Amino acid sequence: MNKREVVGINLLKREAKKPVTKRVAIREPGARFPGGLGRDAVVILVLFLVFLLGFGGYYLKLDKSIKTREETLLKKKAELKRLERVYTRIKVLEARKRDLRRMVKVIETLSSGRERMVKFFEELETAIPENSWLSSLTLKGNAVQLIGYSLEDNGVADFMENLSRIKGVSRCSLQYIKEVGLAGMRIKQFSMTTFFR
Repeated sequence: MNKREVVGINLLKREAKKPVTKRVAIREPGARFPGGLGRDAVVILVLFLVFLLGFGGYYLKLDKSIKTREETLLKKKAELKRLERVYTRIKVLEARKRDLRRMVKVIETLSSGRERMVKFFEELETAIPENSWLSSLTLKGNAVQLIGYSLEDNGVADFMENLSRIKGVSRCSLQYIKEVGLAGMRIKQFSMTTFFR
């Protein structure tokens, strides 16, 4: 045996004594995983799943938000219907209020007019001169038409003068004065209109 053979044998024996190590397969980029999928395909699949989860979460959030808003909208519509009834009722009440105010105004006007007319009639009684009398009295708005008779010529003039002194009378207008026969006598018939302020 030569030296080389001896060294070779020694090397073989040493190698046999070494523990067996596992071989790890190093995958190169783009290499396929067991089952036939490549690394890029797995990354794309993972990204797709992440996208699906994100989109699903976003969809659920939107769906919940939409349902909440729909419920709010239904509540608002119900509230609107209720308020429309209330608004209609308020409008009716406001119309009644306007009518009542108008009636109160008319009543106040009539009431103040009544007091004015009562005072006018009280003073009218004293304004009629002796030997004169009224046969007819007509109230038309802001004017009173008086028809009467007088035995004296100056009775009509005195009566007009007395009427113009009454408080609240703005003017007196004579329509006519004429001589008529009554119970065998000749007397003056007159018609005049008194206007109030």
